[in-house]
Amino acid sequence: MTPRNRSIRALRGLACAALLPALLLLLALPAAAQAQRPVQRPEELKYPPLPQLDVPQPQRVVLDNGLVVMLLEDHELPLVEAIALIDAGAKREPADHVGLAGITGMVLRSGGSESMPGDQLDQFLENKAASIETSIGTDFGSASMSALAQDFPEVFRAFADLLRNPTFEQDKLAVAKNQVTSSISRQNDDPQGILFREFDEIVYGERSPYAWTETYETVGNIDRADLVAWHEKYFHPNRMVLGLVGDFDSTRALALVRQAFGDWPAGPARDEGTAAYFDTEPSPGVFAIQKDDITQANIAIGHLGIRRDNPDYIPVSVLNQVLGGGFSARLFSNIRSAKGLAYAVSGGVGSNWNRPGLFRMWMTTKTGTTAAAIDALLEEARRLETEPPSDEEIAKAKQSILQSFVFESDSMRKILDQQVRYEFFGYPLDWLERYRAGVEAVDPNTVRQMAAKYIHPERFSIVVVAPAEGMDRPLTEFGEVAPVDITIPEPPVERAEVTAEGQARAGELLDRAVAAMGGAERIDRLQALATRGNAVQLTPQGEMEIPIATTHLFPDRYRQELTLPFGSISMVLRGDSGFVVGPQGTMDLPASQLGSLRSSADRDPLSLLRSRGLADFRATVIEPIELDGTPLERLQLEVADDVTVVAIDPQTGQIRQISYREAGPTGTPGEVVQTFSDYREVDGITYPFAVVGTFDGNEMMRLTLESVEVDPEVDETAFERPE
Repeated sequence: MTPRNRSIRALRGLACAALLPALLLLLALPAAAQAQRPVQRPEELKYPPLPQLDVPQPQRVVLDNGLVVMLLEDHELPLVEAIALIDAGAKREPADHVGLAGITGMVLRSGGSESMPGDQLDQFLENKAASIETSIGTDFGSASMSALAQDFPEVFRAFADLLRNPTFEQDKLAVAKNQVTSSISRQNDDPQGILFREFDEIVYGERSPYAWTETYETVGNIDRADLVAWHEKYFHPNRMVLGLVGDFDSTRALALVRQAFGDWPAGPARDEGTAAYFDTEPSPGVFAIQKDDITQANIAIGHLGIRRDNPDYIPVSVLNQVLGGGFSARLFSNIRSAKGLAYAVSGGVGSNWNRPGLFRMWMTTKTGTTAAAIDALLEEARRLETEPPSDEEIAKAKQSILQSFVFESDSMRKILDQQVRYEFFGYPLDWLERYRAGVEAVDPNTVRQMAAKYIHPERFSIVVVAPAEGMDRPLTEFGEVAPVDITIPEPPVERAEVTAEGQARAGELLDRAVAAMGGAERIDRLQALATRGNAVQLTPQGEMEIPIATTHLFPDRYRQELTLPFGSISMVLRGDSGFVVGPQGTMDLPASQLGSLRSSADRDPLSLLRSRGLADFRATVIEPIELDGTPLERLQLEVADDVTVVAIDPQTGQIRQISYREAGPTGTPGEVVQTFSDYREVDGITYPFAVVGTFDGNEMMRLTLESVEVDPEVDETAFERPE
């Protein structure tokens, strides 16, 4: 066994020993010593000094093109792993292309390389039980590789080729963008996710890329040329650190690295750019985020933290352990255990390698104790000065850090990851050893000074995600409250250019459609329309038939009744508001369902034609299409901010298709297309009895009407909300 392997085995032994130091110590005591006087109290336990850690150091080589290579042999298993960090972080994204770096990182791998396209690369790796992964985060990009030692050269060449010559296949880009837009639609589902996202934006500042989140618009702006340009700008050997760990010979491995990367020309030198990455001035205040579908309050308070290269980083780490480092820390023992206010609670002065972290204390509590929970957090922040950490607290914090220290280096892969990261961010390669020595030597008085230096309650931003009702006291007791709007911006609607010629032709086609449906007089004096039929909904589990009945009381009342296996549901639209009545009672319609119901009412062919007389109605022709061999002319109809495309058969005047953008089943916006057929005349109105609906090209619904009633007698109480 090599000395390095003996060292790592010793580290793993230390890891086990750190879990049960007291038990092992007792077992090691001579019998006579145990008999003399048994240990009565925990503080009487005597711990042996921690042994010196012998952390293996990788071989460091810099190629002529600036690529830094770090090699760490480990012959315990016949495996080789690689990790590369690239200076290509998303903090450099343009504000109108947020998401570009992350999508580049996704498609870099899924799209494959010029010599091995994505699907072929998948098969190649599967056959060899190997892996290659890529991603790009806020501060850097990363790529990793894992393979059996016998396959290492071949897999490594594919790894290098992917980093140097990605193809960014268009179909893989479409998949990646769909995944990101799907996540955008769910970004307000998790209250803790909302809390941390909005807290970052409030503290870093809305102009900071550290606080930006993707929107439908910024993702929609991204095309393949953007990915190619991003790669060309930031992927260069002198902007990378490459590490190898595993069962290889360093001389041969280095020769392979030179062969794969050595002729890659260097690019522009690394730099931090000129952007202002965070606000230096604090933004104190109280920020309320209303989320009425939860029963808890999620709270965060704090301000900017420090960088990891701050000279005070080590005493601050000890202070963090005292404040929020575990079950015996102040936040947990006082707020959760003693006061019973928190489901979860944590906090500390955060730090990052190349930018300030955030000082943040956060917790979740029931809505009825929101103000009491904020009081408790503020009290703990102030207590760090009024009741500084005791010698005992500091000793326990130091011991906790030092005993967990071994887990930082209990595998060769962890050691390599550390070294690559230190190299990438410009830290000394023995930084971890310096950290341990610093913790051992830190002075308690220095720790006590850290609270006054880095925790400032007068600068706190207080962010609360909670229901509007049910708090114990109003948030205004803590300062002026600023509401935070977390509405997800809708994607921009594409509009064709409106011309005089286009409007004139659109007017002619609308006249034909009006005539085909029953004529202007009959359509415009229509007061109500009722339909009854069966909808077949296509789900991943199969088809589900749903009896459906609708009543439209023009102009702005609409009722839809669905008969489902567990009972009937009625959704009612009254102008700008709506409600749903079902087995569980009556409640307001969620915004997404309200919009969908409004689309059902306003985008019915009859409703669209009735809207032609509105003051904000505009129509123009756009490019034609063909449906089942029939040429159709298309109109772009605009009513206020809504855009609908209508396809009309110029021979019959019938509306054959309507399309628009709307949130789909997962909440992700997509194109809804409704295709109409089986037109029948009922009391002077010619109406389609069959509809097929698709979402982004996938069939979702088929509707067949059994009856259509024109101007039936309507019980207007059906549109009133039940008491």
